[in-house]
Amino acid sequence: MLVVIETVIVLFFAFLIASVAGFAGVAIAVPLCSAIMGLTNAKVVVNIISIAFNSAIVFQHRKQLKIKELIPVLLLVMAGMVAGVFINKLVAAEEVLIKLLGVTILVISLIKLFYNKEIELGKIGGAVVLVLSGVISYLFLCGGIVMVLYMSTRYKEKDLFRAGNSFLFLVQSLYMTFILYEQSVYTTDNVMIGLIGVVPVIIATIIGKHILNVISQEKFEKVTCILLIIMAVMLMI
Repeated sequence: MLVVIETVIVLFFAFLIASVAGFAGVAIAVPLCSAIMGLTNAKVVVNIISIAFNSAIVFQHRKQLKIKELIPVLLLVMAGMVAGVFINKLVAAEEVLIKLLGVTILVISLIKLFYNKEIELGKIGGAVVLVLSGVISYLFLCGGIVMVLYMSTRYKEKDLFRAGNSFLFLVQSLYMTFILYEQSVYTTDNVMIGLIGVVPVIIATIIGKHILNVISQEKFEKVTCILLIIMAVMLMI
């Protein structure tokens, strides 16, 4: 019961932050949930949340979706997820994977915090970022924290950005559902916690919209990056 309560609290605050800052929900949820129930169970729980959360956003912004434009992006991300399978075989220890997650979150957070200019990735740089996003998505589900470097430069309009991001995350989450099933990691407990966790995430999203009316998103993003940096350092220790 304590595990359920702790997980629900983590999911609520993680996605409350994400609904205001526009990113970092999964990047916060996975490490903290891993501390509660281990990385494998955390991936199951957060993947269920991701499917529900991104399905709702895709449906809400379905008219803004440009799926044909997103197919090349999706192919690169999926290539990264396939590469993640082989990396996971080489580095299977959860302790090492968690430290790698900490390094990834630290680097991206520092970039977002201190580099305020628009990042010019170019075709090669963009492809590298997308493949890396797929690798991180396979290993930790939070490739979005990397993908935002690409998507934020490609889609300036907020609705297009949210629709495109959520579509890509939804496809990845559905693919991860199959992978996790093949790994036989689903249990009655972690699936139930995932389904229960959908409720606080919905509540957090609603509250987050109201917070945006009184707090600057730009300032909140900086606070979020500082929180991510602190969390990343703790993961690396």
